[in-house]
Amino acid sequence: MKGMHGWHEHVPEEAIGGLVIVHGIAEHASRYRPILPVLGRQRIACFAYDQRGHGHHPGRRTDIEDFAHFATDLEQVGQALRLRFPAMPLFVWGHSMGSVIVTLAAIDRLRWASGIITTGHALHALPKLDGVTGAAIKLAARLAPRARISLGVDGTKLTQVEEAQREHMEDPLVPRSASLRLLAGFAAACATCARSLPAIDHPWLAVHGEADTVCPPSGSSTLVAQLGSADKTLVTYPGLLHEVHNENEAARTELFALLSRWIGARAGYSLKSFA
Repeated sequence: MKGMHGWHEHVPEEAIGGLVIVHGIAEHASRYRPILPVLGRQRIACFAYDQRGHGHHPGRRTDIEDFAHFATDLEQVGQALRLRFPAMPLFVWGHSMGSVIVTLAAIDRLRWASGIITTGHALHALPKLDGVTGAAIKLAARLAPRARISLGVDGTKLTQVEEAQREHMEDPLVPRSASLRLLAGFAAACATCARSLPAIDHPWLAVHGEADTVCPPSGSSTLVAQLGSADKTLVTYPGLLHEVHNENEAARTELFALLSRWIGARAGYSLKSFA
């Protein structure tokens, strides 16, 4: 799409709905490219883009002046897709940091979205910015905003599939650190989201691997418990790690069937099978 970097889309004939994919920190849209035709077989159009400081987006890696820009970009993508596909129900899927971006945007925007999906919600992934520790982090982010902090994440913490682990570790577009101001903004966004959950009323599906050590599963359970949505569902998978969409074939099949049924039902269709 014009103006978006690292843009990928797959639009099947007679699509019943569209899904905007918002990737996590230190990754990029191309990592979701294999998923697009899988959901496309269920007549779900998919759209993914590189966020600022990620993938093929220009500028410093994993750095952003204001975390809120991520949410603004998502809103612009959705509004542009609404113009392209005025009759198509649109949905959003945010993973990890992307889940927080989606939640932040949902506080007062995303009215074009018929529903939201989050995986590995990062609500409890970062330290709170209160007390002495929080004050120190905020001061450091002001004094040295571009200082780099190791993320301490490798492929073995994301998935149990060895091939996927290797691909992640060898990916030149996956940085191993992020700027202090991005991480401080991330933590502040988590706090904003936590305070605002009761005001959010979008239909919501939250999915989390119960063995996730990157983003605690409590993030998704707290999210669903406190959301103001009347239509909200939490699904957890025993034994799965952070990237539930990159686990073994059986787990992926189950996940994509869940996503397809959930989207289909809210788009006015009943998807009884998944092939």
